[in-house]
Amino acid sequence: MKVILVSSEATYVKDNYLSLVKTLTDKNKLPAGVEIIAFVLIKTVSFKMFLKMLALMCMGVFGLPTAFIKNMYTALFCDGRKKHCEGLNIPVFTFKTINGADAIAKIKELAPDLIINARTRNIYKKEILGIPNIGCINVHHGMLPENRGTMCDLWAWYEGRPVGFSVHWMNEKIDDGNIIEVKEVDVKGVNAYIDIPMKSSLIEAETIIGCINKIIGEGKNAGFPNKCEKVNYTRNPDYKTIKQIKAKGLKL
Repeated sequence: MKVILVSSEATYVKDNYLSLVKTLTDKNKLPAGVEIIAFVLIKTVSFKMFLKMLALMCMGVFGLPTAFIKNMYTALFCDGRKKHCEGLNIPVFTFKTINGADAIAKIKELAPDLIINARTRNIYKKEILGIPNIGCINVHHGMLPENRGTMCDLWAWYEGRPVGFSVHWMNEKIDDGNIIEVKEVDVKGVNAYIDIPMKSSLIEAETIIGCINKIIGEGKNAGFPNKCEKVNYTRNPDYKTIKQIKAKGLKL
């Protein structure tokens, strides 16, 4: 099985997903016959993003923008993920969007069986979804089917609900494909949100490998319906919510 791993140039994960990339490219941990044939990065490094991080700091948010700015710097000048992949002869490509003509042409050329999307906010369109022989799966940072949208783990943490992530099949709708696996992340004692993406990343890779094993055994039928009676949609918190989060003694 030929697999392409897709992530973002810069993320909120403290090590910028380096530990996840190392695990998913370890041939001793991957199922027999599975190979990461490329690592694709979606551009998130820009002056506009830098200004957004500064704006968050002006609102009293420091952990998230500090980690993101650090990761923007390392992505530009000393990206450990790129260095690791290049050391394994895994090609690294950077695109503005996964749906761009350049990305589509390259991915068609690579002819993957499976694409794994991990921490990008790109909504995969029909053309890219149709390229891999098996399909595309996504790591969603909320516990499906109930929790959809963005920053689901932040809202769950703030509201005292279980925090976790899900691996699901991708289609043209957001967070909609069948669920392959749902995992809860232990956040007991965590008082700074920036620690949650890192804690999550440390178990995401092994969970993805488990999902690949399920796909090997069951193909596109792996998983269960992504349906529930009541869906909790969340978005990035506004300034009022940020103040409420901080008032509870929680750090962002």
